[in-house]
Amino acid sequence: MPRVWRKKTIPAPRGHSGKRYEDLEAVRRLMDWHPLLDANVARLARESEPRFAPAFDILETPGYYAFLADVPGIREEDLEITWTVGRITIAGLREPEATGQDADYYALERTFGRFSRAFNLPAGACADRTHATLRDGVLTVLVPKAESVQPGRVPIT
Repeated sequence: MPRVWRKKTIPAPRGHSGKRYEDLEAVRRLMDWHPLLDANVARLARESEPRFAPAFDILETPGYYAFLADVPGIREEDLEITWTVGRITIAGLREPEATGQDADYYALERTFGRFSRAFNLPAGACADRTHATLRDGVLTVLVPKAESVQPGRVPIT
C-alpha cells in the first residue's frame, strides 16, 4: 500500500504576532531589489503569467556604458529607446508567429508580449549621444561618457 504524506501544521511560537507570512514576503521583496535595475526580473519570474523579458548585460568601458540585450525575433521598428536626464528606457514588442487556425499546439514555451526596462545612468553619461545597433538578435546600446569623466593621464612637468 502506498504511503500517504500529510501536510503538518506547525503552530506559531508563543507571543508571535501572526504576521509571519507578511514579514517573509517583505524580506523577499527586499532581497530582490537591485539599485541599478528598476524592472525587477525576479518579481516577473514569480508572476503566474509568463512574460517576455529579455536578458541584459550591462558593462562599463573607459569610453562608454554598454547595454546588451537578447531580443530574438524582434524587428527594429518594434524597439524603442528613450532617455531622460539620468535614465534610459528600452522597450519593445515581441509578437507570436502567425500560424494556421487549424494548428494543434502540443507545447507553448516561448513567451511574447511587451517589455520595458529602465536603467539609471551614472553622472557623466551623455545620453543625448546614445547609439544603438541590432544584429543577429542582439541589441547593443552604447551610452558615451562625458570627456570630463573619462580616465586620462596627467603629464609630469
